[in-house]
Amino acid sequence: MKRIAIIGSGISGMGAAYYLKDQFDVTVFEKENRPGGHTNTITVEEKDRLVPVDTGFIVFNHVTYPNLLRLFADLEIEQHPASMGFSVWNRRTGIQYCGSGLSGLFAQRRNLLRPWYYRFLLEANRFNAEAPADLHSGLLLDKSWTMREYLDVKGFDEAFRENYILPMGSAIWSTPMDHMLDFPAAALIRFFENHGLLGLNTHHQWYSVKGGSRTYLDRIRSLLKEDVHSGEAVLSVKRLGPDSVEVTTSLRVYSFDAVIMASHAPDTLRMLVDATPLEKDILSQFPYHPNKAVLHTDASVMPPIKRIWSAWNYKIDDAGQTTVYHMNRLQNLPTDTDYFVSINEIDQIREDKIVREIEYEHPLFNMRSLLAQKRFQDLNETGPVYFAGAYSRYGFHEDGLLSALKVVERLVREPAARPLETAGRWS
Repeated sequence: MKRIAIIGSGISGMGAAYYLKDQFDVTVFEKENRPGGHTNTITVEEKDRLVPVDTGFIVFNHVTYPNLLRLFADLEIEQHPASMGFSVWNRRTGIQYCGSGLSGLFAQRRNLLRPWYYRFLLEANRFNAEAPADLHSGLLLDKSWTMREYLDVKGFDEAFRENYILPMGSAIWSTPMDHMLDFPAAALIRFFENHGLLGLNTHHQWYSVKGGSRTYLDRIRSLLKEDVHSGEAVLSVKRLGPDSVEVTTSLRVYSFDAVIMASHAPDTLRMLVDATPLEKDILSQFPYHPNKAVLHTDASVMPPIKRIWSAWNYKIDDAGQTTVYHMNRLQNLPTDTDYFVSINEIDQIREDKIVREIEYEHPLFNMRSLLAQKRFQDLNETGPVYFAGAYSRYGFHEDGLLSALKVVERLVREPAARPLETAGRWS
């Protein structure tokens, strides 16, 4: 049986391991002491119960996550509906609103007396109508505009940018608002359309995993037995021949027939001793941004008007921007205590309310990374080193699993599951 090393234990790595385990001798390496990457459920101990709270991967839907749904069905993972409302609290302008109908848009009664607020709502409606039309006409693909260029050409004002489109994009991709202006316009608009975000009645129903997202991870781990090496960092990967790869870790040197690099692009490039010009060219186009997630119970970070509290809450002030997830709404948590996950908001949270701090990294997408994505599968033409990762597409769980399945398809003549493409491509 051929031996395969998988470097990285996020959805790409564990997904590949699951679908290869019956035909290969699989070993997964993870530098952190816990496997899972962004699948990270924290168990909070209350007096009479244990509360599983997700801090990374949280939600999915039944429209744009076909491969993940199939994996969950195989693993018999239970799910429940999740609320996916969105609110904005801009302390610079004083605006507060959420998107749940007129009651949410005008929960702050002063909005009724603000002429600019009505213009803002009209601009949002114009974007929802014109953006998909510009996408399907071919205009956006022909021009290869960034969001900054598209918004400038279309004449969308600052109020619309700062209070709607940039906060929403920033929250979705855990990316600073200013970086969202460099985001490929066609990619963002296609994503918004495919995920039902360009209208009041177009939204998909979203779901979360019962018991926390670690449930699916634990089931895969139980099937892999002792083949997941947590806390063993890979230092280098070197090709020795067409069917031979040397993997050096913090503990020892291994030999494998093939390796799947399921780590972040910068880490992958750093580990490759003999990276080819093509690998250097493509992998170097994916920068990452560090984000600190804080699990806590401090409700003071939420909007003052409680009627607009939503599953996703975006706050803007002079210190920057943050997304606050209300985990009770997202996970239907079995507790009366409100749990929140704040991104990059450590200074404003009471220390005695903090449960856990977690460091994550997310890709920063731009026009260069979009072009690199179009060539990504060129990396997997020959082997024995293969590449997978959510950064090869939108950056989400479905994308990481899809990239893993494409590698599996190259390694197995009759794979247990072939990759299911969706309409949710960048271009």
